[in-house]
Amino acid sequence: MPTVPDPAPCDQDEQLYECPECGRRLCESTSPTVCPDCDGRLQNLSRPGPE
Repeated sequence: MPTVPDPAPCDQDEQLYECPECGRRLCESTSPTVCPDCDGRLQNLSRPGPE
């Protein structure tokens, strides 16, 4: 399985999202919730998580 290149760092108006199911990362200025590759739930890596 080929590895997907990491798109980070994102542009200033974009945020980094990652799919925990397939590992895909993408930069988006919108707020996607579904991975375009496997339909898994995307996590926003640009926003700090709960501590």
